[in-house]
Amino acid sequence: MSDPAPRLHAKPPQTTPAHRKQLRALVREGVENRPGVYRMLGPTGTVIYVGQSRVLRTRLLSYFRAKGRRNKAARILRHAFHIEWEYTNTEFGALLRELRLIKQYRPHFNTMMVMDEWPRAYVALTGGSVPGLRVVARSDEPSAVALFGPFRRVARLRDAVRALAEATALRDCTLEDTVRGTGAGRGSALWFAADPTTKPRGSARSRAPGCLRHDLGTCAGPCIGAGHPLPYRKAADDVRLFLDGLSDAPVRLLETAMQQAADALAFEKAGVLRDRLELVRWLHERVQHFHANVDRLTFRYHAFGHAEAEWVYLIRRGTVRAEVRAPRTDEERAAFDALVTRVYEGADPGGADVPTHDLDEFYLVASWFRRRPEERKRAKSPRST
Repeated sequence: MSDPAPRLHAKPPQTTPAHRKQLRALVREGVENRPGVYRMLGPTGTVIYVGQSRVLRTRLLSYFRAKGRRNKAARILRHAFHIEWEYTNTEFGALLRELRLIKQYRPHFNTMMVMDEWPRAYVALTGGSVPGLRVVARSDEPSAVALFGPFRRVARLRDAVRALAEATALRDCTLEDTVRGTGAGRGSALWFAADPTTKPRGSARSRAPGCLRHDLGTCAGPCIGAGHPLPYRKAADDVRLFLDGLSDAPVRLLETAMQQAADALAFEKAGVLRDRLELVRWLHERVQHFHANVDRLTFRYHAFGHAEAEWVYLIRRGTVRAEVRAPRTDEERAAFDALVTRVYEGADPGGADVPTHDLDEFYLVASWFRRRPEERKRAKSPRST
């Protein structure tokens, strides 16, 4: 008899009770009760979970008291073959380090638990030769040049992004989906990149299979070689300004179009435009709120950590740019002042926006001070003494 076929979806390997007992002894003997982060590793050394605590030893030992197959801590520990840890200067530093490690390793259990907490999505303006609007699930979406969120009302966000795309004639598809199986789409993408001033070769009549939004008049159809690149890129620039909180052009565009439809007694069309306008206004309000919060999160944060040592976090536009021990000597003060100057007066590497890769960090910082108003009192202006 032949051997049975291998299982395609085998369960991840689990540790034995004896091995977990060894891990518990390792924690009891080696970990101190101070702020820090820990990493749970699988059998091959892959990081499967990252966590943090202001009392690291107590937190790790709580895993070994967890019971039940559905308990989160017990479930993680069953798959942990090794535990690593490191100390941080403060509890805030532990949260920051945890976030950065999660973004570096993307551990399985962290990802699954975030997805289980609540659905969320981001609105992204993609780059490349044919920019477009998309709703994405990840804060580190590689195709995005502008990214905002997260939004909990995912269905509402999708409707709003579609309304914004229809108002500005930008595509909201993926280029690959649009041009799959056609030569015209790939040619138009190359044309957009090569010569933005020339009329596209070919015509909409020769395309296959076509673009429904272009046929309905709500997309310029760049992926199928329709339209002209200069107006399209102007529309993409307007949407970028809209997402940056610097323009309400799509709102005004819809208001004008709705009024014109009403004046022409095209009430059905006016009703469609009214619904789009409501969605775009909703998105605009949230973008404005986001940027207002970003502008408020620029300061020095003085925090006390292990052994009452004072640490200073230099925060600019919601992201931590430096973490240093509070100066105690004239020499340390001079070095500290020079660092403050570089961080707050130098060119912001993120430009006018929060850098895409720092979006999660912005929300961590905002959440920390929102949930701990007493810590906000420790914040000082960048140049205060």
